[in-house]
Amino acid sequence: MSADPILTLAHSGGGMLLLLLAITSVVIAVLIAVKPAIDPANIALVKAANFVGLLEIIVALFITLSGVTAAFMNSFPLSQLWLWLSLMIMAFYVSALVWVTKPARMVVAKGGSEVKSGMQVVLQMGHVLLLFPAYALMILKPV
Repeated sequence: MSADPILTLAHSGGGMLLLLLAITSVVIAVLIAVKPAIDPANIALVKAANFVGLLEIIVALFITLSGVTAAFMNSFPLSQLWLWLSLMIMAFYVSALVWVTKPARMVVAKGGSEVKSGMQVVLQMGHVLLLFPAYALMILKPV
């Protein structure tokens, strides 16, 4: 059995898992935004959101590595635009998750305002929407 179909299946499964985790993050962000204050329920939600965020980072890195490996196995040159755009989307996704969204989540949990909690939900929705162009690039890539 060739490694290419297994790698393709793992890459696709990782993409679906990342979308599921991103949607879960949106749900948790909405629940945190319901009452933006120091609350035992919010502390538990922030812990859950941080865990889901860590899983998102791990899955995004796996998707990036498996995608680059699949590109090398299929002899795609690194100079192709769809490959670079996909890599940049994933790099932006992970960096925004670490340096923008997580600090915003922590501020809201410590008693942020309604604007900050709304911004946190918008950031999480931005992560979900950022996945759609990445999926489109994978579907439209050369065969």
